[in-house]
Amino acid sequence: MTKPIFLRIEAFKNMLGIFDSHPVQYRAPLYRELEQLVPGRFHVFYATDISVRGHQDGGFGKKIAWDESLLDGYPNTVLSCERGEPLRGFRSLGGRGIDRLFRDHDFSSVLQTQYLYAYDFEVLWQARRRGLPIWIRQETQDDAFHRTALKGAIRSLAYRLLYTQVAHAFPIGRLNRDHFLKHGIATTRMTPSPYCTPDRFQGMTETERTAMRTSCRKELAIDESSIVIAFFGKLITKKDPRLILEAISMMPEVNQKNLAVLFVGSGELEAELHARVSILQKNGVPIRFAGFMNQSQIASYYSATDIMVLPSRRMGETWGLVVNEALQSGCSVAISDAAGCAVEFGQLPHVAVFPAGNAAALSGCIRRLIKSPPSDRNWARSVMNRYSCRTAAEGIASILNQSNASE
Repeated sequence: MTKPIFLRIEAFKNMLGIFDSHPVQYRAPLYRELEQLVPGRFHVFYATDISVRGHQDGGFGKKIAWDESLLDGYPNTVLSCERGEPLRGFRSLGGRGIDRLFRDHDFSSVLQTQYLYAYDFEVLWQARRRGLPIWIRQETQDDAFHRTALKGAIRSLAYRLLYTQVAHAFPIGRLNRDHFLKHGIATTRMTPSPYCTPDRFQGMTETERTAMRTSCRKELAIDESSIVIAFFGKLITKKDPRLILEAISMMPEVNQKNLAVLFVGSGELEAELHARVSILQKNGVPIRFAGFMNQSQIASYYSATDIMVLPSRRMGETWGLVVNEALQSGCSVAISDAAGCAVEFGQLPHVAVFPAGNAAALSGCIRRLIKSPPSDRNWARSVMNRYSCRTAAEGIASILNQSNASE
């Protein structure tokens, strides 16, 4: 195993240390924004760079390496704290060398993004033994799974004990905020930093959007007049993409005629979905499988979509960032009530929420959304500005500025 890269870092003082498991396509842009707001005031430490090097993603069922830079535009270091295959269990990211890292650098505070690996708990321990304030920005909430009363009580006790160590939390949304409140973090110790993803349509003209839409539909052999119902993400049981085909099959054939279905993603259910499309295709509904699309390619597929559906089951869908992306692109959206973001976006005019696993309810939602389409593709822009990477970074920067001012 290679030596930890942090051994070569020049020591710094009075700086926020952000400890993350690996570069993530929706957190790196947040760190870039933070660097614009508070340049030179923080440093991100990654346990592994597996997402940059490429790895076998169990959900997508293939080797994934993001095609946009995740390490540029902000200060960061990869610590190489890998044990075996990274991101494959608690011990797969260890705490080797973290003690020395804290000895060599005078952190003002520490921000953590999850408590999933041995690495995270070693950071927690080293920060606490030095009396450093611990901040958290993570996506945990209490409604993502069905739990027995006993399991829920044990879990709740564990979080209450864990959060006694936390000085400040940055809730990503309402359910995350409710989770913090329930487990002992008062509102006076919380600052919103909403779940965010880069807006690939910011500043794009209507002409540019239309050209992108036309080009993508031509590539997919989908008629310009068709209403495209699309799924984006991993084709796995948790996401329940099969429900879309079932819901459309419930529609009268006359309502199916002008529809097309698009699956953007890959995963273990792909073969089964291919096997299920025959009836709809006989009724004249084109079904397209675009496969996995990387970050630089995804915008055109959203532009080709009219209604994006996220039918997730209650199996850990703490948010559902594809909904952010779909709303940024101006799609109508149907979301299951198991997705955490349904609480945030469910009241918007072109968003419908249905009970998870209920194909009939989803069918009704799709019909309603078809009947009242948005007047333009910018209909959700003012709302989504509140879920921008800049807004998320401003929440963290505000507390960093306060803490430095008090010293």
